Amino acid sequence: MMMVRPLLVRGLRLQTPAIVRRRFLAMGTEVLVTVACRGRRHDAEAAVLAVRRLIEDFGRDWWAWGPGALGGINRRLADGEAVAIPEAMRPLFRRAWDIHLQTGGAYEPRIGALVRLWGFDDVARIRSAPPPPGEIAAAHAALRAAPGYEESDRYGPAPGISWDFGGIAKGWIVDAALDLLAQHGFPDATVDAGGNLAVRGQRHERAWRIGIRDPRGPAEQPGLLATLDARGEAVNTHGDDQRWFEYQGRRYSHLLDPRSGWPAQGLRALTVVHPDGSWAEAAGAALFVSGPQGWQPLARRLGLAQVLVVHDDGRVQASAALAARLEPEPGVEIEPLD
Repeated sequence: MMMVRPLLVRGLRLQTPAIVRRRFLAMGTEVLVTVACRGRRHDAEAAVLAVRRLIEDFGRDWWAWGPGALGGINRRLADGEAVAIPEAMRPLFRRAWDIHLQTGGAYEPRIGALVRLWGFDDVARIRSAPPPPGEIAAAHAALRAAPGYEESDRYGPAPGISWDFGGIAKGWIVDAALDLLAQHGFPDATVDAGGNLAVRGQRHERAWRIGIRDPRGPAEQPGLLATLDARGEAVNTHGDDQRWFEYQGRRYSHLLDPRSGWPAQGLRALTVVHPDGSWAEAAGAALFVSGPQGWQPLARRLGLAQVLVVHDDGRVQASAALAARLEPEPGVEIEPLD
């Protein structure tokens, strides 16, 4: 086996550029961590292991129906109690509620009961037909009547309410994972948690090249719509190809509109590029459920300048700022928008 030795230039030892890439399952999805390093592979491996533990612990604590902290909060709410919000959890509660207010309710972290009713909480429970309309109406009425979160250390009572951070948690923890890698001395890295991707630094001498997936590509070999070079930002995609079922010729996906209680219709996918991963994910969810007519006005109001959408008919559009950065795949036409 050939050994690659560090180079010596004028008496200085130069470390060979390397890429450390590891995949693992966490938070119900495949996570890919990629680190660009010069030598120090053992240290990079240790840093990635620390990231894996961080994400696995976070996924356990923040699973809405699991044995961790958030699952316990939701079970006590179901019993009619007011619950204490642990201090360590309050920053994400506050962040989620702030984005809820900024989006006019289009992003909704208290939507867990509706998610479970539709069977989107677990791939093993995905339905073949919508729930009875009366059950949807009842769960939606409970959501409309629920108290808000006013940066308190307690919440509730809130009958019929479950908190579900599925629309913000991955963006939040991906940013935290990149911060942890930087603390370990690896500022050049990417973390991808099932379409919730963010990058820091660069891949040695160039930017990270990121692909935006085609939501109707074959599952065994997903295709791309376009690529772009990214540094210090999140590239977050919501699509109706993650958890879904078809009924009477219509696709129903896990992306529920909290203002109706039904899955959003009209878009196949929506991508937001922004320096803040949790903002990109949660605001992107709000844009998606706003549909073909509503996403662009909301993006302007939120100051989101880099957005790509795929319509139900296959048309691809992108805001001018993002369109200028994209390199479309062969055969893909992207319409730039003002």
